[in-house]
Amino acid sequence: MRGPEAPVINDDQCKMGGCPKKQDGETSFVNYMDASKSYDCARCPLGCDIILGTMASSQTGVPLHEQHLLDMGCGTGNYISELVEKVGSVAMQDFSEGMLDKARSKFEGHPKVKSIDQGDACALGYPDAIFDSCINNQVVQHIETDETRPTRANLKACCKEAFRVLKPGGTFVISTRSKEPQYSDLYWYCALAPKAVAAMTERVPSREDCRAALEEAGFEVTLAVTPKYASIMNKAHYYDPAGVFSEEWRRGESWWSLVSPEELASLQSEMKKKIDDGTAAAWIEERDKLRTNAGQVLFMCARKPLA
Repeated sequence: MRGPEAPVINDDQCKMGGCPKKQDGETSFVNYMDASKSYDCARCPLGCDIILGTMASSQTGVPLHEQHLLDMGCGTGNYISELVEKVGSVAMQDFSEGMLDKARSKFEGHPKVKSIDQGDACALGYPDAIFDSCINNQVVQHIETDETRPTRANLKACCKEAFRVLKPGGTFVISTRSKEPQYSDLYWYCALAPKAVAAMTERVPSREDCRAALEEAGFEVTLAVTPKYASIMNKAHYYDPAGVFSEEWRRGESWWSLVSPEELASLQSEMKKKIDDGTAAAWIEERDKLRTNAGQVLFMCARKPLA
């Protein structure tokens, strides 16, 4: 299912203000051809209430149940699965063909899903002012290169593109990992791989980075929130202490792509000790209190001014 406006992504775009350098259809950070195989087992679409509340505050004059929604980084479509029956129509886009294959298998023939396209959130292939709302969930931490990260150039480009394709009064929601107060609190296993935590901390934009990019694009920021009522990870998957030994289990969270073989071996050794001595479950429960106290995902909600 492909729309006629699907953009073409070339290597020059990827290096200069577009997505990170393409490798077999993926970013240089995460191989989502592999990640797509486990993604739905690992993830939950946290924050749909926040998204729907923001969409309902749209000033386009179009009620929620009639709105045309663009998902700028749809992945396998787990957010659209929760939202599609509450809106008028949906366009879906992602950079990863692996993720899109999963999305197409879910939504092929769905009357409300108008297109499922491969493309770049920093260079959308859609006309100006055609959407009532846009969402971009768990994408912006992946779109920078080493060259663009210091200025968050691709985050800014993404926000400008969302602004362009939205109608006046339309809404935009970004979600990314929260690193407040620190990234190591987000997952119970992070404490065992500090080098990967440091690398991911650099990749994740801060609340201030997101606000600045939205405002520079012309948006009015209406809400910035880190919900604490749930995790973005599927509980049955996430709390498995033996999961760290499974490559398939680790594919469900991009952070693992930054864990070196040496750090992974050390982490697995520590977890084996805890499993063997019967302390793993209690240790995970204690570590997870940090996540429940701080939240795991930052949502930034914004509106395009009417004039």
